[in-house]
Amino acid sequence: MDQVLEITSNDHIIMLDKLCKRILGHPETLGRITKGFVKEAKDVSLEEIIEIIKVKKDQEGNYYFQQLNNVIDIPHH
Repeated sequence: MDQVLEITSNDHIIMLDKLCKRILGHPETLGRITKGFVKEAKDVSLEEIIEIIKVKKDQEGNYYFQQLNNVIDIPHH
């Protein structure tokens, strides 16, 4: 029974993680976050930022910024 609960809990965490990434990866949401918190984007219009974000999509069709080579991925995410 403990193993079933652990698997269910892990699946729930993965599902929440994916949903959060989809929300934060939405071009308008991500654009507003970028505009508000990235100093290099301060002088770029929100529309330009959104267009930059819309260039990249993953296999599931979600938008994302291209990762830099120095970014470390979290395994299994």
